[in-house]
Amino acid sequence: MQQEKLPPLPPFPAILSLACYHCFKDEVLPSRCSGCLRISYCSPECQKVDWKIHKPMCKALSAIEKSNPIAAAMLLSAVPSEPTTDVNVLNDISARQISSILDFCRRSVQRYWLGGVVLPMLTFRSKLTLLQEELVMFEPRCMVCTRTDQIIRMEAAMMGATIDNSRRLIPCPQCNLSFCCSTAHWKAARALHHGPCEDADYGHAGLSQCEINREMHAHIKFQATLVDKDGHFQRLKWAPPRVKAAWRSLAASSWEGQFEDEVRTFLRVPASFPLAPWIRAASDDLTMPMTILYGLEKLNDDNGWTRKQTLTIHIIGANPIEANGAMVFEEILHRLPEVKILKVVLCGPDVPRGSPAQKMFSPAMCRICTQRGSKHIQERASDTYHQFMANKGSEFEKPDLCIAFNSGASVVSLHTWPPTFKVLVERKIPTLFTAFSREEAEGEAALLRAAGATLHPDLGPAKNPWGSMKLRPAHMKLYGFSADSGWLAGGFSFTA
Repeated sequence: MQQEKLPPLPPFPAILSLACYHCFKDEVLPSRCSGCLRISYCSPECQKVDWKIHKPMCKALSAIEKSNPIAAAMLLSAVPSEPTTDVNVLNDISARQISSILDFCRRSVQRYWLGGVVLPMLTFRSKLTLLQEELVMFEPRCMVCTRTDQIIRMEAAMMGATIDNSRRLIPCPQCNLSFCCSTAHWKAARALHHGPCEDADYGHAGLSQCEINREMHAHIKFQATLVDKDGHFQRLKWAPPRVKAAWRSLAASSWEGQFEDEVRTFLRVPASFPLAPWIRAASDDLTMPMTILYGLEKLNDDNGWTRKQTLTIHIIGANPIEANGAMVFEEILHRLPEVKILKVVLCGPDVPRGSPAQKMFSPAMCRICTQRGSKHIQERASDTYHQFMANKGSEFEKPDLCIAFNSGASVVSLHTWPPTFKVLVERKIPTLFTAFSREEAEGEAALLRAAGATLHPDLGPAKNPWGSMKLRPAHMKLYGFSADSGWLAGGFSFTA
């Protein structure tokens, strides 16, 4: 089992001001930041340590309320006059509010940096960090009218009422992660909050938003056991240390069916402990090899690919998560005993750059694979895929599968992806794209079709049975959840 250190992004209770934003403790009643009133700390010491990082965003958020009447008016005008349970309307209003606040904060933070203030822990940036964006994207909102604590304060100020800086939104007493601005609005939201959630498939079928929130809260508690002495969360990188006797189809299977016994055996989880938290944590990275295998099975007419001497996978739009995931890709060799060499090419502008000697190497392998003589070769290229192909020229080797995990091709880097779509189709490369959400999957599917791809009916846009089981609130939405590779955006091949 290998664990990778990640930046200490606060868990949702801290983002929602229900736990300390620095040390993440929720056993004590935290005090809210007096500037932005958005986050809380358990002690003056935690606030002092965090202030250098929080200061630019604190000033930006507080300025909306205190010194920017245009931004305030835009937020207030978007609030519906009556509560609604139309999820599409609520998500649309929330997205517009979040976009407006993010735009304002980007300009404000940029002005902060251009003012000549230099913080030792940060460098100048024109964009917000993920830490800063999450403060806006996951700000608590009333489930049926989209009001935030800040909007409530601004409304009170317009009416000349005394402004109460304490929390005004009322959290659900069961999950503590969803809110309403009044008891009347909670009555309106009850059916929405406790009814089956449309995102609850593949391990979450029939669950409500409240139940999924409680599952997320339980996972946060579990993840706290994977925090190092510096407070950094760690990903559970794990592949069962065994090699299957033969390839077995993944059709009609599930995370529990494939890994339940192995999690209990190899991770030595006591019989009295529930397995769900462990499977959810492991699935966050195992989704990559399992989705690759699922895509290969669907895109090939027979099982010849399972008997190849060398299996080549190109991961495009790759990032540090895939670059640090060498161990979990070994699961492909564990399930394909006839494959002796796995070659993984990581290609993308965000692939960590290293010395020329690091561009191709053999990651450490488990004892069983080493004894069997199996090899795992990894190549890295910090470039777009179409440029990578052009650079290789006649030396380019067609992969067995080209896959993009959570590319965001329909929402980010719109100028770089179309040339890649074009060469994937023109060179007839078996391809699969995944996405965080339905909207992203549908957007990418449209782009792939526009490039001339004929999508496999089982590969998108559709739910991914091998997407991560760890759900989180969807970005830019009030209602809904997303997961790493939770959706298949589209797969195509040219075997016919």
